[in-house]
Amino acid sequence: MVLIGAIGVAEGQSGGRITAGAQRESRQEATELARSVASRKDSPTAVFAARPPYGRVVGRSTKRLAEFPRSGNSFMIMSTGNVFLADNKNSSGSSGQVAGGPGIRGARDVTIFRFNLQVPKGRNCLSFRFRFLTEEFPEFLNQEFNDGFIAEIDETTWGTTSFESPRINAPRNFAFDSKGNFITVNAAGDSTVTKANAKGTTYDGATRVLRASTKVPSGKHRLYLSIFDQGDRQFDSAVFVDRLTFSGSAKCRSGVVVD
Repeated sequence: MVLIGAIGVAEGQSGGRITAGAQRESRQEATELARSVASRKDSPTAVFAARPPYGRVVGRSTKRLAEFPRSGNSFMIMSTGNVFLADNKNSSGSSGQVAGGPGIRGARDVTIFRFNLQVPKGRNCLSFRFRFLTEEFPEFLNQEFNDGFIAEIDETTWGTTSFESPRINAPRNFAFDSKGNFITVNAAGDSTVTKANAKGTTYDGATRVLRASTKVPSGKHRLYLSIFDQGDRQFDSAVFVDRLTFSGSAKCRSGVVVD
């Protein structure tokens, strides 16, 4: 990685790169990240509702990784430690960086990214595509070390029992698997984490490429995406996010399916 002013840049070996702003990104930088996920014609703006003080936890990639981007030429990476690790060779089963800062809602290394959206008239279904990747696989399946990813509309209310407990409470979350489980190393069904799904990244396991959807009326809304550590700070997880869209569908349902 090289540094250009306040901007971190990791050059890809096969074209493209990962970039991240200063550790305290401005509203403009957050908005540019949002526009790597959504069409510019939808003109989202964005802010960080919460983020740890150290590390480069959110960035933009123009390098193709694990079937991303899903549209356009870039996508967003959210991490519990360092986005620049994402395209490293998988030469370690425990790569990560402590992002620091106080605990938030019973979790560590918390980043909450807020999109400010205008859902067009005639549209009632919000969707985005993502892949969850983690170094916690397979060592910490069904243990207290349990990074998580949450998606909420208009309010963010999720919380965890404690730093050491894997239990998550998120009544507004719509990124859940076919069995109603949260997106973590312990997810099941279509969201099961496997080694093969992480090919080409530094991570030991990942979900398939998934689509999260929820009903939403036209007008102004806020989309909150959160990623966090439980039980430890050392092992990184990440989520690749792209192709935020609005559609009109009588069959729109909350939840996650294979994209």
